[in-house]
Parts: sequence; C-alpha cells; structure tokens
Amino acid sequence: MARIKKRGLDYFPMNTDFWQNRSVRRLLKREGDAAMAALLGAMSIIYADEGYYVLADDAFCEDLADDLYSLEAADVRRVLRTAVEVGLFDQRLFEEYGILTSEEIQRQFVFSKRTRNRPVLDERFNLLPSDDQPAAPSAEAPEGEEKMQEKRTEGTQNVQKCPENAEIMYQSTQSTAQHSTAKQRKENLLPDGSPQTGGTPSAAAPEAAEEDSLWEDKNAAGKPREWTHGDIARLTPPPDGLRRNLDGLRLTLDQFRVAPREQYAIIRLSNYGLIGHPVWQGFVQLRASRGKIREPGRFLLSLCHPRRASASGG
Repeated sequence: MARIKKRGLDYFPMNTDFWQNRSVRRLLKREGDAAMAALLGAMSIIYADEGYYVLADDAFCEDLADDLYSLEAADVRRVLRTAVEVGLFDQRLFEEYGILTSEEIQRQFVFSKRTRNRPVLDERFNLLPSDDQPAAPSAEAPEGEEKMQEKRTEGTQNVQKCPENAEIMYQSTQSTAQHSTAKQRKENLLPDGSPQTGGTPSAAAPEAAEEDSLWEDKNAAGKPREWTHGDIARLTPPPDGLRRNLDGLRLTLDQFRVAPREQYAIIRLSNYGLIGHPVWQGFVQLRASRGKIREPGRFLLSLCHPRRASASGG
C-alpha cells in the first residue's frame, strides 16, 4: 500500500546563535522568557504542517496554549503579534491573510523539499526571489524517480544527524579519496560553459592559480558572477560513481550561513561533497567551537588546501 506523502518536514535546523538574534532579543525583552516557548511551538507547527506557513487564527492560538504551562490563548496571540512586529514573521502576509511565515522559513522549506522536483509555494504567500524557486515537475517523469529522490533525501538526513559518519568514512577511504580528489580537481575545476573547460590546468601551475580560477567565473557581460542560492542548488556532481553527499553539504553550509560565493568554491574544491573529504571534519570542528570560529566559509576553504592547513597549524 502506498504511503501517504507528508507535506511538512520531519525536523528543521536552528542556528546556534538563535538567542543572540536581535529580533528574538526584542521579543523576549517585551514579552518575557515564556515567549520563547510560544515562538518555538509556532515554528514547529509551521514546519510540520504546511511546511512554510500556518494560519494564526483563534483555534491555532488555543491549541498552542494547551501545550504551554504559563501562557493562555490571549497571551499566545499577543506574543505572536509582537513577533510579527519585531520582524520574525512577515507583517504584510500576517495582516492580509492572517498567516505566519517568513523568507527564511520558506527558503529552508524549499531547500529541504527541492529533491522532490515540484512547486511547493502558494503564489499568494511566496516571499522568495525567482532564483530560489524550485523547478517545475516534468510531465513525463517516471513514477519510480520520486521514490529514488526520497531515498537520496533520507540518506542526506542520516548523514546530517550523525556527522561522525563522515569522519569514520574518512578514516576508511582516505587514500582513495585523496587520489580521486586530486584527479577531479584537474578535470572539473571550472564550471560548465567556461571558455577554459576544454583544457586542464598545467601541472606546473601553482595551487593558488587553481583557487583563483574559481572566483573568476564571469557572466555574459564579462563581469564577475554574483552567485545565488539558486545557482548553488543547480550544481550537479560529475557522473563518475564516487560517493558524495552534495545535498548534505549544501544544507550544512546554509546552516553556518556561508555566502553563496564561498559555497561554490567549497563545493568545487571538495569535489562536490566527496565522502571522506576533510571538509566534513571541518563541520565537526565548527560545531565544537560553539561560534568561536567567526568565518566558517574561510575556515572550510582552508581545509580544502592541505598546504595552507598545515601552515596554519592544522
């Protein structure tokens, strides 16, 4: 019997500096610590139900209050309105439709659902720019394709929940990964469509030249390209059979708020999230630092260059 498809998400990520967010601090200052429980409860329902919005009517406030100890329905309604006022939810959609949503919530939902290859946002509530929209589904797509995509998504979630898996795989596949990474770096350094794609870098060229070529990608007008989240979502690894976790890599880079320009370089230098690449161990170190590493993108890029990593003390 076919399984009923769930529209919402099973879990959603939260940044470690969530408490330091200016809007969150303004909410707590005005409504007290109990407001955090109402806010997290509302966000959990948003992601679990429709996935990117919820109708904040009287019934919703009453149901949410039933799960809280110190807030009544009227208190919940006041806290959520304050959350809208401080910018945690979109004010226009709240006043016009009575819903709670935001661009960040929608971006996370689209990112988590993009492998299903179907439109997911109601045009009335859509806050995302066109570059971040999911592709329309193909009318001739085979029925089995969606099942294969679900399996890939489940595998991505497993790696994200247990980052130690990447470190274990690194120990068992280190020699093979190093050889493959060196080979792929020469063959796939530049993006498709680059005027230099037809050739490979010279063996005598310095390593800095390889990195510089990642930043020199230009658009049709000859100007430096401005990378977007939509561009990153469209990157695909070469069909060489190597074990990768590109979806997990993109998701974790978003969690650490790495800029799209740095994301592109990290993805290419890590051979599209090759399992066993040092970048996976870098995520473990970033989490252990608890925010002490203030530039995650540069830190991860340093791990993509063994010479630089050894020069800076590992």
